[in-house]
Amino acid sequence: MQQGGKGVLALLLVPVLFVGLLFGFILLLGGSNAAAAACGPAGAGVKVDENTVPSAAVAGYGHDQLVNAAYIMNAAEALGLSAQAQQIGVMTAMGESGLRVLNYGDQAGPDSRGLFQQRDSWGSLADRMDPFKSATLFFERLKSVPNWETLEPTIAAHKVQVNADPYYYAKYWDAAGQVTAALSGVTAAPATGCGSGALGMPLDMPFNMTDKFGPRTSPTEGASSYHPADDLQNWPNPCGKPIYAIQPGTVVLSDRLYLSIKSPDGYTISYLHSHQSDRLVKVGDTVQTGEKISLVGDEAPATGCHLDLRINVLGNINPQVATLPLDPAVPGWVDPEKFYELYGMTLCNDTCHRNY
Repeated sequence: MQQGGKGVLALLLVPVLFVGLLFGFILLLGGSNAAAAACGPAGAGVKVDENTVPSAAVAGYGHDQLVNAAYIMNAAEALGLSAQAQQIGVMTAMGESGLRVLNYGDQAGPDSRGLFQQRDSWGSLADRMDPFKSATLFFERLKSVPNWETLEPTIAAHKVQVNADPYYYAKYWDAAGQVTAALSGVTAAPATGCGSGALGMPLDMPFNMTDKFGPRTSPTEGASSYHPADDLQNWPNPCGKPIYAIQPGTVVLSDRLYLSIKSPDGYTISYLHSHQSDRLVKVGDTVQTGEKISLVGDEAPATGCHLDLRINVLGNINPQVATLPLDPAVPGWVDPEKFYELYGMTLCNDTCHRNY
């Protein structure tokens, strides 16, 4: 559990079994009225015939705008990107230009042009004014965003566009889904963000794992000999780094140590050791995947700033989650790494160092 010469050890004030029982009681009382959703439509991108775009408006966008949406979708398909990427591209262009090829910018970007309001640094004026080529420029940058597929769509777009408000594009997601579905036949994703079919990362990457799920040989006095969590840490300077919700849900607990969010599927994901003064959500709030919920802290018991990520499956109704192995030593808790594996993801990937 060493990182850069500094140990990080999550300490439990009470035995794990007692914590599990108490926590389980709280979870049963917690609400679960958040709507389930998906990060985006699954599957490969679909090529659209621009010549057969419907003449009737879709989601308030007319024929010419729908043709531009078709060019955007085809640019994504040509790069081998998914239907999810197509919807993100259409959403972004809706927010930037209303799906119109604009030949003017604004006060913040007087040289911005085209569907995506791309500035001079993006490429030639001719390319920026061409629907297909400008969309290609957008998707090439989207591909370079780490884990863009698991980010909330508006966050993924923000990382490409570097606009002022990272949540600006969210209001266009539903309309983008209607448009892409009308043009391709691929079912649109709900507007509420990522759901239980995909995960976001709890910290900005890269991060390290400083303790794993399972027995530990040298716990500090007062700590359990079984750690029902994974400890994660940005390094160096881990204190104050943002913590993100890895899935949507409702905040059911925010005490001195725990910040817990209950999934629509009934299980609960907890984020430990942030200071209550740094919490950005409160009990009863509904959060989305990728939403910033707190800052990394060293709320006791801990020997340094880090995030303790743990998942309790009491009340779970998700059949996939139900397949995760349980250990009688820690009733209800499952290994976060195995939870990520359910969705084809790796919590501690090649950029993550294991220091324990």
